[in-house]
Amino acid sequence: MKKLLLLAVALLAVMAGCKNKGQTAPADEKDSVAAVIDSIIEENDTTPLPMFLIGGDGKYMHMLYWANIEEPQRSEGDEDYFDAWYKSWEFQEMFRRNAAQYTNRLLGSEIKKIKFVDEVLKDPDGNTPSIGEIHGREEIPALCARFDFVNPKDKNPDEPTWGVVICTDSYLNSRKQLKIEGVDVVDAYPELPADIVKKMEKEYGMKAENSKKMGVIDGRYIHGTIEFKGEYKNAPKDKYDADRKYALALELLIDSDKVYKMEQLGYYDEEYGATWNADADGYIPNDIVAAFEGPKGLELCYTHGAPESFCVGMIYLRDGKLIEHQYEMFHALIDEEIPVWKKDIAEMKKLFLEDDPENKYVELTKWAHCYLDYDNEWIWLRDEKDENGAMFIRKDGKFKFITAETPKLKFSHTSKGNTYYLLLSGSAGGPSTYLEVFAFENGKQTERFNALSIYGEIDECHLNGKTLSKEAGQAYIDKLPESREINAYFQNIEQKNE
Repeated sequence: MKKLLLLAVALLAVMAGCKNKGQTAPADEKDSVAAVIDSIIEENDTTPLPMFLIGGDGKYMHMLYWANIEEPQRSEGDEDYFDAWYKSWEFQEMFRRNAAQYTNRLLGSEIKKIKFVDEVLKDPDGNTPSIGEIHGREEIPALCARFDFVNPKDKNPDEPTWGVVICTDSYLNSRKQLKIEGVDVVDAYPELPADIVKKMEKEYGMKAENSKKMGVIDGRYIHGTIEFKGEYKNAPKDKYDADRKYALALELLIDSDKVYKMEQLGYYDEEYGATWNADADGYIPNDIVAAFEGPKGLELCYTHGAPESFCVGMIYLRDGKLIEHQYEMFHALIDEEIPVWKKDIAEMKKLFLEDDPENKYVELTKWAHCYLDYDNEWIWLRDEKDENGAMFIRKDGKFKFITAETPKLKFSHTSKGNTYYLLLSGSAGGPSTYLEVFAFENGKQTERFNALSIYGEIDECHLNGKTLSKEAGQAYIDKLPESREINAYFQNIEQKNE
C-alpha cells in the first residue's frame, strides 16, 4: 500500500506536461495531494478508479496505455528518471489488473454495459505498438486494452470516442453520480459572476483577461475558469530556470459563496504573451465528463484537449481544496499515413513476381507512399540503386500491380480534371523510345495507352489493347498535360517499424 501511495504522489509531478503547469509546487500543496491520493489508494483493490476510453479500431473501444507492459529495470544513466518511470508503469498496472471489472461505459447520465475483450500487445509486424499516442487512422494499432459492448445494438458511430469514462460496479455502487449541465455557447462561453471575478482579481492582485462559465454540476457547483493578464509574479521559481516567467489561469468550482480553485501555470513572454499549450491561444479549460459524490467528497472525471495532446484524469474536492490528478497526457496524431506492414510488402512482391518471372532477379528493398492523387493509396517499391521498381495501388484492402520500372524506363505523373495519369517512359534501345500511360479515376484504371517511337515519330501504339493509328496515338499524347517527377520519401523495408 505504501508503495502505491508513493507512486501516485510521484505521478502528479511527472504527468504535468499537458498544460505547462505545476513546474514547481509549494510543500503544503504536495502534502494535500499526498493525503488525497493516500485515501484513494487505500480503496484501490476493491474500488478501482474510473478510467477512460480513447479512440478505437472500428470494432473495439480502446483503453490506451502510456507505458510498456514490461516491468522497467534500472540501468546506469537513468537514475534521475527511473523512479518516475517505474511508478508510471505501476499505476498503469492497476488498470490492467482490473480491466475485466470495467463493465460500465458512461456518457452523460446514460450507462451502457461493456466487456473487456483483450489487449493489443503487438502490431502486425510483431513489434510493440505505439505507446501513449492517439492515432487518426483505425488501421494503426496502439498498446491498449480493448472493450466491446455487451449488447451490439448499443454501438452508435455518432457518439464521442475520446475521453469516455468507464467504471467498475464497485465504484458506481459506492458513489452517487451527479448530473452535469452544459451552457449555451453562441459566439463565446458566458462569463462567470462578476463578484467572483473581482474576488479572484483582488486575491491575486491581477486583472482578468477573461472568464468562462463551463457548466453546472448537480445543479449546485458552477465550473468555470479565469485567465489573468500579464505575468504572475508570485509563481514559484523554476529551479532550472530562475528567469522563467509565468502566466496564470484558474480552474474554479463555485458553490454559492464558496470558491474552490486550482492554479494553472502557463508561460509568459513580454512580446508574445501567455501560453498554456503549444499552438493554442489562451487557456483551454478542462472538460468535466463525469461527476460523483463519493464517500470522501466530490470526484470529477476530466479531459483536456489541446492541439496535438489529450489529457485525462480526476479532480477531487478535499478539505476545501481542489486536487488534480492527471493520469496521463497522450500525443494526438491526426494526419497519418496508412500503415504498410511486412505482410503487405510480401503481397506486393508476390504480385511483382507474378507479372514477370524474370523479376525474381530484382530485390525490392524500400517502399514509399506517393500521391498521384490524395484520395487513394499509391505505393512505390524500389531496389537499392533506384534502378528497378514497381507501382501499386491499394483499393478496398486489395493490392493491384500497375507496372514496373526498369533502369531505362522511369515513372512520372500528371492529371487533368478528375483523371490522374501514371506514365512510364524512356529509352527502348537505339533511337527508340517507349511511353506507357495508365489513366485512373477514383482509384480505378480507365485507360492504358502505349506507344513505341523511333526517331521521335510513333511507330506503333495501342489504347486498351486495341491498335490505334499513328495520328490518333499522337493526338492522345498531345492532349496529355505536361508530366512531372513523382516525389516520394522511401524507407528501407528491413528497418520498417523498428
